[in-house]
Amino acid sequence: MYLSILIRNLNESKNLKRTLAALDKQVTDFEYEIVVLDNESDDDSKLIAEEKGCKVFSLKRDAFTYGHALNYGISKCSGEIILVLSSHVILLNEYFLKNIPAYFKEEKVAALRFVQASNPMDAANSIEHGPRQLTHSIDKDFGWNNWDNFMVNHCAALRRKSWQLQPFDENIFSSEDKLWSLEILKKGFTILYNVPCFYVYYKPFSRDHKIYKQVIDVAAKEMITGQSAKLFKGPYLVTFYKFVISELRRLRIHAVIHRKVYYGLRKIKSAAAANISDQIK
Repeated sequence: MYLSILIRNLNESKNLKRTLAALDKQVTDFEYEIVVLDNESDDDSKLIAEEKGCKVFSLKRDAFTYGHALNYGISKCSGEIILVLSSHVILLNEYFLKNIPAYFKEEKVAALRFVQASNPMDAANSIEHGPRQLTHSIDKDFGWNNWDNFMVNHCAALRRKSWQLQPFDENIFSSEDKLWSLEILKKGFTILYNVPCFYVYYKPFSRDHKIYKQVIDVAAKEMITGQSAKLFKGPYLVTFYKFVISELRRLRIHAVIHRKVYYGLRKIKSAAAANISDQIK
């Protein structure tokens, strides 16, 4: 089998339905399987997956880490190429899967990073320039500068052989996909990013979850790359001042836009009212 699709899921029955519905629409000329790794869901996720013909495996919640879930899930896949998806990702084109093999023709390509359609600049660059190849550099800033070019495990494809050579770290608390990317690149492989296959990631997060995710992601980035975010360097009051100044600049732009829209609307409404009055007369 050429392709396995691995979907990680926890209590995402509604979202999983949409993800599987998008996969139903895929047009391919090769065989593929869908493997759902369920983290002891309390909803009907497993039933939904089974009804769609997916292979379903369970992972206990107390055994979960991001890296372990990926390693365990991939071990249950039989494909040469693994497409890793979260259960709240929708593939936007029915030829998404069919386009994947062309990007793995070179044996040195370990993984693909696709384009989230909500990022207009990445989408435009992908359409205009096509995929870009990332190879390792001894530059001390390489990891930091290429962080957003590494694979992202809510929607990425990787070669089974590269995973066998470099499994995911099962102990790191976040960014296991970025660490894997860095380590596989050091082994002489390449990663293609800005690959013109588009998707949307549509799960909303609470404010508390966003804060928690930001904390662990920045901490993991600093730990993996050995670099520090400029915004968080120095004493707290200094970093907070930098943040406030940055936000004030952005607020100033929004204030200008708001003012122009506000007075522009009043002008249009006044003109329209005057026109109606003239017609009545």
